[in-house]
Amino acid sequence: IEAEYLAPEVHSLMKVDRPVVRADELDRVVLLVNKKLADLKGTWVYRYLKYGETADFDSKKSGSVPIPKRSTCEGRDPWYNLTNLVKPGFAFWPMAQQYRHIIPANPESLICNHNLFDLGSDHLTKREQETLAAVLNSTLIGLFKTFYGRFAGTEGNLKTEVVDVNLLDVPNATGVSPDLAKRLCNAFRRLCRRTVGRLVEEQLMDCHSPERAQHIAEGPIVLADELQQSDRRELDDAVFELLGVSDPADRRKLVDELYRETAEHFRAIRVVEIQKMQQRAAGNSRRFSPQELAADAWDAVELDDMAPLAHWVARQTPLPVVFQLPEERPATISDSPMFDPNTVYFGKSRKSHLDFQSRGQAELVVHMANLDVQGEIQVPSDNARAMKLLDASVARLAKARAYLVGLAGKRAGDDQLAAQVVELLVRWFVLGKPKPSRPREPAGSSEHE
Repeated sequence: IEAEYLAPEVHSLMKVDRPVVRADELDRVVLLVNKKLADLKGTWVYRYLKYGETADFDSKKSGSVPIPKRSTCEGRDPWYNLTNLVKPGFAFWPMAQQYRHIIPANPESLICNHNLFDLGSDHLTKREQETLAAVLNSTLIGLFKTFYGRFAGTEGNLKTEVVDVNLLDVPNATGVSPDLAKRLCNAFRRLCRRTVGRLVEEQLMDCHSPERAQHIAEGPIVLADELQQSDRRELDDAVFELLGVSDPADRRKLVDELYRETAEHFRAIRVVEIQKMQQRAAGNSRRFSPQELAADAWDAVELDDMAPLAHWVARQTPLPVVFQLPEERPATISDSPMFDPNTVYFGKSRKSHLDFQSRGQAELVVHMANLDVQGEIQVPSDNARAMKLLDASVARLAKARAYLVGLAGKRAGDDQLAAQVVELLVRWFVLGKPKPSRPREPAGSSEHE
């Protein structure tokens, strides 16, 4: 189809991770034709529209009919003309949302699908529009919006229609001072340069067990990574100044309280969601994965020292020697005691190697490397201290493994699954539990968050 009849379309926020949308980030287009078919003869768009006029397409609402016969198309003249409906706004409001709060600015006047609403104004200046876009992306609005609209089910998918958005209380950007507008917009531009995360704590997003979720919910609030970003705090602080809070100390207290309330709110929603997920899983006889069982067990671990091995060794090493461990495995000590007794080779090909000052140092490094410790490590230069530390590390790991075997056995239903859980727990004990990843929202969540 000729490019002149196509325009980029923002279909949903599923692939939008920043509060601004650009045309080169989109993968959909919309057809915009306001000419009569007779005037389009000889073009590809003419052939495309003629095909739509004659071919039958299944539709739940209209049945199997050509597109011009569908209820939404019959009232148009011509039936394919959408140009009268196009009035791009300066920002988009998503109809559905959950844990992320993103109200994308629309500096390129892009067209949106019905999953989104155009935010427009005939009286706001460009500066006021950008200021309002900044305000709409504040945590204050992210919390306020949850008191409007309606939740779909019991899992926190919030639906907001036009009537709900019109009722929403929003700090007034009209007539904002140049200095405050600059402060708000600068914080917002910084926000637009990075991925915006969720407002719920990461440990709950990584959780799939109601018992573990309840255990987390009974503990102290842990702010989501998003609520610890300096650009977000700067934006939220400026919004409170827009509301008339002139004292920086008062604004700081209000932002802290806002973050606590926001975290509490989304924590409660996520706990209920996890409970409902388990209820559905029980109905489908779903088994928990080794990762889910291990995460649940990890919260119950009560060992005196949970430091990852590299940190534990470094902490007990005065005047350390620093090495950078290669990634290749396994690690083996030289079998030539005469020529290179303290050399450690890495990988099956033994192409990478490191030379150490003592046998104890080399054996400690082999022990750490074969437990998959990588990157920078600090080990003792003294042979006796290195040997002593190696023995202590082996004993520490054996004690932890025995404890973790018992913990896994209480959660896994068979020996094979328990062994998988144990290996995960031991790996986390040695290397540290990885931070939860930030995937798109889990299955069952709204794609428009």
